[in-house]
Amino acid sequence: MIDNIHQIKQLLNFENEGDFYMLYVFKRKKDQPEGERDNHQSVRTIKTYCVSSIEYLEKRYEEIKQLCEMFKARAYIHVQKQNHKDVSLNMMVALAQRIQDGNLKQQHLFDSVVGQIKTQEKRWIIDIDNVSLDTFAHNRYYISMREFINELQKESGRDTFMTYIKTRSGVHIITQPFNTMKFRERYPDVDIQKKNPTLLYLPDSLDKVGEMEHLRDGNYIGGLTMPKHNDCKNG
Repeated sequence: MIDNIHQIKQLLNFENEGDFYMLYVFKRKKDQPEGERDNHQSVRTIKTYCVSSIEYLEKRYEEIKQLCEMFKARAYIHVQKQNHKDVSLNMMVALAQRIQDGNLKQQHLFDSVVGQIKTQEKRWIIDIDNVSLDTFAHNRYYISMREFINELQKESGRDTFMTYIKTRSGVHIITQPFNTMKFRERYPDVDIQKKNPTLLYLPDSLDKVGEMEHLRDGNYIGGLTMPKHNDCKNG
């Protein structure tokens, strides 16, 4: 089991009315038993939540964990904030265009718009694979990497900021934007994800399943995989 709620809560802030963070409970085809994979999408969303406060996350968290255990799923959360006003305005534009194009089925409009519009804050995920937390904390290679990220953030005129999120196969470093060209010159094989969510919860039921692979397409969840249950709509 991996439970990152304490680290995640430190990243959330709700300065304006309507601020929220998207949370997804989804299951992956490769996590399922061999006999069930043929009839399974590569990623299937079980439920989504619009996290509008720390209290809301805490209230729903037991349910989220139970869904993960029951469905052999995992919970991911975006650490880039969005706002319902922005989403609503973009939904109006998208709705008019869809109707003009002859598309009268709008049940997935919210999910589509949320997956495409700009976020209220920019945070990037540096995906470090195949490393233990102890190695990440003490190995000189990773210490130098963290020091270099701090330098790049300062060069970009930002406060130095990093949060470390444990994943099944390594660590997500959550940072503010910086000069990616300089970073890739020194670390060409390290993946920087600008739109992806990070891991909130991995259940015991997946402990013996194959190694986790992280989503590479930042729009995949929001744009292509539509949930059966969306708590953003149900309140």
